[in-house]
Amino acid sequence: MKHFLFILSLLVCSPNASLATSKSTNTSIKFAYQKNIRSVEIIVGGMSCQKGCADGIDKKLKTVPGILKSKTKIETGICKVTYDDQKIKIEDILKIIVEKGYAAKLKSS
Repeated sequence: MKHFLFILSLLVCSPNASLATSKSTNTSIKFAYQKNIRSVEIIVGGMSCQKGCADGIDKKLKTVPGILKSKTKIETGICKVTYDDQKIKIEDILKIIVEKGYAAKLKSS
């Protein structure tokens, strides 16, 4: 109850101060979350079409917890994946692609 009254007094007495505190808290949470986010390019072999192969890889990867984004292009043979490394490891992403029936290896920088 004391915490509630304290927060209420901040809102009543100084609404701008509480907003500033709120914004800085959100910013620190955002940065903490972003430091876990990684993007990689994976060379995928064995694809023959965009619709069935490349889009199928993306569809599968997007269902996996920890994968935020996936875009595979048949023209380049590259799958760009953005993921949270606290929830999934790159080895697991490669394994998923291999289990779909394609060759997969990290693109060297």
